[in-house]
Amino acid sequence: MDFKNHKLITQPKDIGDLDYNSLPGLTSPFEPLIYECPYHASIHEILIEWIDSTASVTVNGGARRTKFYTGSDRPLRAHDLLFDWIESLLYDAVRRLAMYTNSAYNESPDETRIFKIADYWGMMYDEGGGAVLHNHFPYSLSFGYYLRVPEGSSPLIVEEYKIPVEEGRLVLWAAHQPHEVPDCEVGGRCMIAGNVSYAGVFR
Repeated sequence: MDFKNHKLITQPKDIGDLDYNSLPGLTSPFEPLIYECPYHASIHEILIEWIDSTASVTVNGGARRTKFYTGSDRPLRAHDLLFDWIESLLYDAVRRLAMYTNSAYNESPDETRIFKIADYWGMMYDEGGGAVLHNHFPYSLSFGYYLRVPEGSSPLIVEEYKIPVEEGRLVLWAAHQPHEVPDCEVGGRCMIAGNVSYAGVFR
């Protein structure tokens, strides 16, 4: 059977036209979650050096990016420390984000609530560099970990949330949420971005 040549015969309704549409997270933006990394002091310098020496791809908006890495491709011990810590947070983070969604996930067995970092990349924002509005669908979650934030650095904007970024902070949000970084007025803003997949029963 050919599944490639098909047409969409119905258009989805606007969510405002649906019943039971007043739950936070269902019709309202998920509020991003913020965590403080306990390993920041020991990992930030080596990760900044890694990004600065390998970020050769210019993205839409003008910032520089490293290549994409899979979640299991970790060239440095600092990657292990950071990503193992992030993965240890995911069970609780998803529980908080899913709490008001009416999602069947809320009734799923604990043993299926498995989340892993799918991919990641480093970002360096020189003066004037930013990131245009975009999202990371179809991943489950996205994250930004901030290694260096010079005074005057641009915030992260996730839908209606304008998030001032700080060194050593991890921001997690639902991957389908549009987000952007306005053009930076100063150079040197440096971070790691990535995506999280839901392994569930397929792990």
